[in-house]
Amino acid sequence: MYNKLSDKHFDKETLVMGLRNYIYSFFSFSVGTWLGALLSFFTTPIISYLIVPDEFGRASMFTLVYSIIYTVVTLGLDQSFVRFYYEIDEEKRKSLFWECVAIPTVLSFIVMIPFLWSEKKISVLLFQRYYPYIGLLLLLSLISGVFQIFNSVSVRMQKKGFAFSTIQIISSVTNAVCTILYAKFVSADFYAVVAGQIAGNIFSLAYGFIYDKNNRKLAKVSLHNIRKYIKYGIPFLPTFLVSWLFSSMDRIALRQYSTFTEMGLYSAAFKLVSVMNLVQTGFTMAWVPMSYEKYSKQPENTDFYRKVFLTISLVMYTFGLAVIGFKDIIFLLFSKSYRDAAYIAPFLILMPVMYSISEVTVVGINFKKKTYWHMLITVVSALANYIGNTLLVPILGGKGAAISTGLSYIVFFAMRTIISEKLYPVKYDISKIVVGDIVMVAVALIGTFRKGMTTSILSAGVGILVILWLYKSEVKSLFSTFKTEFLASKN
Repeated sequence: MYNKLSDKHFDKETLVMGLRNYIYSFFSFSVGTWLGALLSFFTTPIISYLIVPDEFGRASMFTLVYSIIYTVVTLGLDQSFVRFYYEIDEEKRKSLFWECVAIPTVLSFIVMIPFLWSEKKISVLLFQRYYPYIGLLLLLSLISGVFQIFNSVSVRMQKKGFAFSTIQIISSVTNAVCTILYAKFVSADFYAVVAGQIAGNIFSLAYGFIYDKNNRKLAKVSLHNIRKYIKYGIPFLPTFLVSWLFSSMDRIALRQYSTFTEMGLYSAAFKLVSVMNLVQTGFTMAWVPMSYEKYSKQPENTDFYRKVFLTISLVMYTFGLAVIGFKDIIFLLFSKSYRDAAYIAPFLILMPVMYSISEVTVVGINFKKKTYWHMLITVVSALANYIGNTLLVPILGGKGAAISTGLSYIVFFAMRTIISEKLYPVKYDISKIVVGDIVMVAVALIGTFRKGMTTSILSAGVGILVILWLYKSEVKSLFSTFKTEFLASKN
């Protein structure tokens, strides 16, 4: 049986393990995400001076259409690739790549026939004006996207962390550079953003093929294997579609009830969320394997998850409030036409905050292999988001979409936590989350509806002080741990 550790020793073990494992075990895979997000954060202001929100909104609509078609044509085969990769001989893995790529490629051509045949009608329906070559652009995006994703997954499964990150960096750099150059020297419109996306896919794919020589060689494919992979992957499709609906409900509502300008501002506001995603991504990549390893060795050690829960909620609340507080300063980097995006962003910060915390509290569902609960959670959260968007977007536009999205992620967290706690009782201190959410919502409301840099900074500052007081024992533990580690490194 598990012998309970002292709080002091346990805090140190938990925090040190998290820091060291993240730095040494996951840096190679996460560095691409970090650099890509930072690049996007710094290049988006440049793009905002070149492309008006209206055209940026149409590009966001293009991405929305692309993502739903991509989700359908892949049929969950990316999950099949991961599932069967280590079950087959190394020599047969290049066949696995082409067997998983074949069906999405064929389906891409089939699905795009209506777009190519009725290009003008579909363009007007989606964008309220005719954009020539929209069908061809969607097809190029799909084909390059399919090959790029499967190639990057192949590199990841080979545990080539820095190569995987390089693919991500090439994609981000090429996307940004091509978008800026196209907008500057060709036309500053919808096409610039789309061209950047396609170029990012193609250049990163080219590097992936150069690096992974197995995938660039054609290989024999087996219809039997293809059927097996489809059989495994296709049950994931409903979950993926519902997840897509949950994450895209805001932009769908904006398209229906608002304007493309408002969509453009909303897309710009999401760039602020990318700052928070740096923390979320880094934590998730370190946490998932760490939690499974800990459970396999000490399943009775629920204190471990409780301590991590308190630590990550402290970090995410504090960082999230800081980002909301300085939002006006950040958006000074953008063109004046995008400045109002600062008042859309606050509630969107709840997305990475609540998602990151829920990655800890959801462990019970994953440990007990009751993964069907994920579908119910996503459906209910999507329904909450739909109701919120229907009520708020016609009145508040992008602000309403952001409020609905942020609050639906609180629902998402609550359902993940309640269900998981029933399956694997940890006894999380939910009272701190209730207070933390109240503080976040209050500061987000001020940041959304009260203009003024000073007001935003002061409200966020007060919110941070409340959080630090609420988590004072965790703050002391963190300070003590960092102090100990610093002194140890000196010696």
